Amino acid sequence: QDYLSKTPASDQGQVSDANQLVNLVGCYALFQYLTVGIDAAVLIYAQISEKLKAPGPQKCENTGENLGIQKYPAALEAVTMLHTNLLRFHMNISVYPLNPLREALTEALKRYPSNQSLWRSYIHIQRKSHSASKARRFFDGVTRSSDSLEPWLFAIQAEQMRKNLIENVQRADVGEIHSTIPETGLTNRIVALFEHAVQSENGTHCPLLWRMYLNFLASLGKKEKSKGLFYKALQNCPWAKVLYMDAVEYFPDHLQETLDLMTEKELRVRVPMEELELLLEV
Repeated sequence: QDYLSKTPASDQGQVSDANQLVNLVGCYALFQYLTVGIDAAVLIYAQISEKLKAPGPQKCENTGENLGIQKYPAALEAVTMLHTNLLRFHMNISVYPLNPLREALTEALKRYPSNQSLWRSYIHIQRKSHSASKARRFFDGVTRSSDSLEPWLFAIQAEQMRKNLIENVQRADVGEIHSTIPETGLTNRIVALFEHAVQSENGTHCPLLWRMYLNFLASLGKKEKSKGLFYKALQNCPWAKVLYMDAVEYFPDHLQETLDLMTEKELRVRVPMEELELLLEV
């Protein structure tokens, strides 16, 4: 409370105060956790989060929920990270319901859709759920309300993890299995997510996203579609040399064509093909 009542004379002072506040809150919450319990620590984080934001007109585009005006946005995000990390730690060492952590993560990701650590935690807890509908609704809402690329990437990762899980169960020799996880349409959903992601403003020129899409199609054995996607990726990311390297791996029969494309785009080939062939013969 003392830190919040201060009015820093400069931006540098504000940053310093915010960092000290985060450290102080983290120590106090940890002390409460060790001496009283998890509920006492969660209460500290809830109280300080309320003090770090004030009621205001800022709303989430997805739900219309009032998010308030953040006085110290970096400090509030750091406190949120401390809160969710403590909940995850407590769940790992004792019996504790999943819902508090899920709610904390969903609220945090509405505010910080670019926070990769929060998304990794969310993906981790969703692996324990047999129902994908709630997570899909949440991903759809965040991707619509945010310009960040991270929600798309983690939505795709979540579906791919679910697909791999189903395939592993189907390959396992454990007799008759009654799966509670729907399989139909997973591949089509992943492709649809990729298509929407590469059409987004930030996704169009993201080599990582194109590489993930190319890898997924190649893993399905769709060579012609993969080749068409490769050319589409080059139109949007012509500078990305790694895309050409992927093409060499996925389409070895078209190696010379790929090299010609690199030469056309004025990308350097470190070893001429003739020299490489001589080395391979030796």
